[in-house]
Amino acid sequence: MSDILLAMLLGWLIADLLTGLFHWLEDRVLWMDMPLLGKLVVEPNREHHLDPMAFVEAGFFARNWTTWAAALPIALGWLWLGGFSPVWLGAVLGGIFANEVHALTHRGKAVPAFWRALQETGLVASAAHHGQHHAGDHDRRYCILSAWLNPWLDLIGFWAALERLLTMIGLEPNRGTK
Repeated sequence: MSDILLAMLLGWLIADLLTGLFHWLEDRVLWMDMPLLGKLVVEPNREHHLDPMAFVEAGFFARNWTTWAAALPIALGWLWLGGFSPVWLGAVLGGIFANEVHALTHRGKAVPAFWRALQETGLVASAAHHGQHHAGDHDRRYCILSAWLNPWLDLIGFWAALERLLTMIGLEPNRGTK
């Protein structure tokens, strides 16, 4: 049983990294005038940075549908290539609930006691942890599920390295944020 839980935890962390990468793309690479994604994904993300509580007040479907649209093909592709596993299940759960975890993070102390306990373990991000993303230039703390990956990714300069890589291949990072 503990092997299954550890495998699901690994899947949760994989989802945390993948949602962090998508979040980084939204913040630093994609742009408002981009066809289709600009209006559906980038604009709501920019609005969230101006008013972090706006998406929390949106309905469940409105808050989650773009995350589901991104998670579904990834989950189905992984299932087709690798089959069902506890790692896959943990990643799918993390992927489909990423924005709900994010919304609960923004609710601060207005969450149930069991959720605060999960935040204290770092299994899900706390308001203080995620608030560091909203402070300053939105250039760190992109992973929104847990509080475990962000400190390491920030420490090694992972996000800055991705931006340097973009520059090396001729793409301009931050074009949508400034």
